[in-house]
Amino acid sequence: MSTEQLYLLAREFCARYNVRIINFAALAAAAAASTAKVEGIAIHDNHRDAARAMAEVLARVPALNGYNAEFAKFSARVYLSVKEVT
Repeated sequence: MSTEQLYLLAREFCARYNVRIINFAALAAAAAASTAKVEGIAIHDNHRDAARAMAEVLARVPALNGYNAEFAKFSARVYLSVKEVT
């Protein structure tokens, strides 16, 4: 998931749960965790591992002023649902 995609997802989540983004770097880090590569080789074996990595970053580095655990789970579900379609 790109940083921009995760940002848009966060905005929708914030509107629904009446919270706000407080750490844009956390969103960028989580997005990077889902697409990380070393020497051009993806570090995740599958989409589930990538979603798990993204959710772990979001859970440990709060991007919102509340509901971060829920946002982490929600983001992982959305990521997986998009990857299943493509």
